[in-house]
Amino acid sequence: MIPTSQLVNKIGKYLYRNIDGKEQIRFTGNTCDIYLTVYYQIPVHLQDPAAGQSVNDVQTMLVNINITTYQNKIRVNTITVTPEARTLGFDLYMPEECQVTSTICQKIYSKVCTRIEKAFKEFDFLF
Repeated sequence: MIPTSQLVNKIGKYLYRNIDGKEQIRFTGNTCDIYLTVYYQIPVHLQDPAAGQSVNDVQTMLVNINITTYQNKIRVNTITVTPEARTLGFDLYMPEECQVTSTICQKIYSKVCTRIEKAFKEFDFLF
């Protein structure tokens, strides 16, 4: 079985290669940070034409997918890259379920998308 510190790097590299909107990847110690640009639209009923918002405006949001080890488990934090650095949530995975990289990465990406959509339910996201 692969040690959790190596799993962090393996999962991070696989996610970075296989997701759209990736900006950069950073490795530090037992941590991998993937920066991802997410596109969204503000629904028509929430737009403010006085503020210069158009119906077809697509906005961007930078999200950090932080992968680290925690008590011999893999912890994935979803964090907005803003001055507040709001943590949208985290998920823990056992090392046994992380051995097949493609499967766990699909699961992680799905959870990250769900966390973003839940935290900003007033927006329409384009993943």
